[in-house]
Amino acid sequence: MDRPRICFVVNSVDETSVPADIATALVKYTDCTVNVLAWFDADSFEGDDLVGVRCLDAPDTALGADRGTLAEARDVVESYDLVQAHHNHSGGFAKLLARLAGVPAVSREGNLRRGFTREGRAFNGLTNALAARVVPNSVAVRDDFRRWERLLLPENRVRVIPNGVDADRLAAGESLDWSVREARGIGPETVLVSNAALLTEQKAHGVLIRALAATRTDERVELAIAGDGPLEPRLRSLAEREGVTDRVHLLGRIDREQVYRLIHESDVYAMPSRWEGFSAAAVEAMGLGTACVFSDIEPFREPYDDVALFHSVDDADELADRLVTLAERPDLRNDLAAAGRKLVETRYTMESVARQYRGLYAEILG
Repeated sequence: MDRPRICFVVNSVDETSVPADIATALVKYTDCTVNVLAWFDADSFEGDDLVGVRCLDAPDTALGADRGTLAEARDVVESYDLVQAHHNHSGGFAKLLARLAGVPAVSREGNLRRGFTREGRAFNGLTNALAARVVPNSVAVRDDFRRWERLLLPENRVRVIPNGVDADRLAAGESLDWSVREARGIGPETVLVSNAALLTEQKAHGVLIRALAATRTDERVELAIAGDGPLEPRLRSLAEREGVTDRVHLLGRIDREQVYRLIHESDVYAMPSRWEGFSAAAVEAMGLGTACVFSDIEPFREPYDDVALFHSVDDADELADRLVTLAERPDLRNDLAAAGRKLVETRYTMESVARQYRGLYAEILG
């Protein structure tokens, strides 16, 4: 089929949305026409001039839909060649509506099952049986499907396609006229560790702060965290109790380009997450040429075993040891940074990801 018309259905979309990145890449690198249907909210994002966006403004209720929402969504869905669902709530409805309209659907799976509510897991898993293909973004996400989900989903309908990075966007961030070191008075000799994520239990920022406090080295090590979230007051209190308030910089939510500049300026990027699906931030950090240390969970270990250091989940002392190693060995930092960047350029570019999706659509649409 020439120039297939694809509708991405999402809960919401903004400049940090992975679905927005994939949609934009499909338009840039393939012959697809892609529009985004946002269930609840839609904000601007880079590339939205290439991708049409429509928002349903669905009601904020337990069901998150009413008769008018579903009727409008069905009118939209039935005008496309294929629907791609990205989130449990809107995705479940999208797969149902696509089946009723006779339009094939793809369900993209971006998180481990523990990141879902019980209801969300059930709705998503049951409606996945209606999808032409289910696309986990990592082997870990695929392997985390529950047994009953596997019974409903033949193996030949599952395809792993990872997230990717936009090399042009990373390059723009690297050259941004802004510096966290200048803004926060962090000296050039200081070993800067960074992290960018929502401040939630999943991301384990408390472990990172305790690890910083436990570092024993002649090098000065400081930590900069970009992101906001419900745990911010608790993390500030923890930094004070650990006596490292002068070395912990909670930056709040900053622009995406500033996040890239922050990571590029950093000597180490640390992610002590308790669980992940496929972390776009991890790939971006490696793509920016920064040495990485990750928690030892399958979504990190399986793809990045040879290009990063690892520590046990929730083990602040072990993470501190890894930080000391990287602080005292710039040669190792350089080696890891180069290896990570090469891996990203080989396997995780947005162009590569877009072409994998285009090949999948060709299989489905004939």
